[in-house]
Amino acid sequence: MSKRFSLLYVLGLIALVVAPSAVTLTYYTMTDNPNWRPLAVTERSLKAYERATGTGDGVEIVAQVEWVPERSDGVSRAQLERAITKAFKAKGVDVYVAFTNGDERTRVTYVVGYSRIGPYTTSRAADGIAAAVDAYHMYVPANS
Repeated sequence: MSKRFSLLYVLGLIALVVAPSAVTLTYYTMTDNPNWRPLAVTERSLKAYERATGTGDGVEIVAQVEWVPERSDGVSRAQLERAITKAFKAKGVDVYVAFTNGDERTRVTYVVGYSRIGPYTTSRAADGIAAAVDAYHMYVPANS
């Protein structure tokens, strides 16, 4: 009897520990809302969810890159994404870099709310960063 009671006690404790994660994981699989994914919520996943559902509060800077590998001035995708991200981090602002297939040559357009800044070639992509940050600060004050 004592052994059976101990086994039920251990199984009850395991169920008590696992149940919250199982419930939230089930809810996450039904809704795809990353807020309910147990132990895996990241800032990137939340931003992607907000962007996809339109539930985000506020404006973000999106660097839309029309990517043509043969006409990218010798820069790889990873290098370009890293350079754009670092440039905006230096200004104290986050940026989301989105790549699409381009037609003529690789160009970067910065989108902030309803504002479109560019397009710029990869060699001149830095020219639009200050304007994009200024447009961002029209929506979001610099102190917030």
